[in-house]
Amino acid sequence: MLDNWHDGIVADLAQEIICGKTPSTKKAEYYGGDTPFITIPDMHGCVYNVKTERYLSQRGVKSQPKKTLPPNSVCVSCIGTAGLITLVSEKSQTNQQINSIIPKEGISPYYIYLLMQTKSEIINKLGQSGSTIVNLNKTQFGKIKIIIPSLNIMQKFNDICSPLFEKILLNQKENIRLAVLRDGLLPKLMSGELDISNIDI
Repeated sequence: MLDNWHDGIVADLAQEIICGKTPSTKKAEYYGGDTPFITIPDMHGCVYNVKTERYLSQRGVKSQPKKTLPPNSVCVSCIGTAGLITLVSEKSQTNQQINSIIPKEGISPYYIYLLMQTKSEIINKLGQSGSTIVNLNKTQFGKIKIIIPSLNIMQKFNDICSPLFEKILLNQKENIRLAVLRDGLLPKLMSGELDISNIDI
């Protein structure tokens, strides 16, 4: 191993690893607010979680405050469809199928995100343990072996990646805004409510 890299485990990168939890679905007042509640279907085909199927109310969030993730936490699915990786775009919570890494100070979330991408197949295989159901718990997840660069290299890597990931996040948010605009305008165009025949293109 080079002097500026060393062997380690996932837990070495984390201020904390949080396994999510689902607030009681019997309490309707826990849902319908503004805090994203990330589940596996929300993790497909995206770098950042910018939209979720369900949202938690303030009461839902307060029912399990230790499960709240700050922006740029790294979510990794570890049960069912294991090995999906996304970044958190705003304060969020997840269900119990997801382990999330809150990076230590000085550790680039982008390094963790890309590193976890390379470990996706390993995460899936580790969870199988001879069973058809993939279930990799928080302790096992934290012990996955990795290599870690020096803080100097980590900082340089972060400086390069940060503007690129910020652009990705902005593009994802803009795509959602445009999709909402399209979905609002298209029915009006189809029904004739909006007349664009006199627009000079």
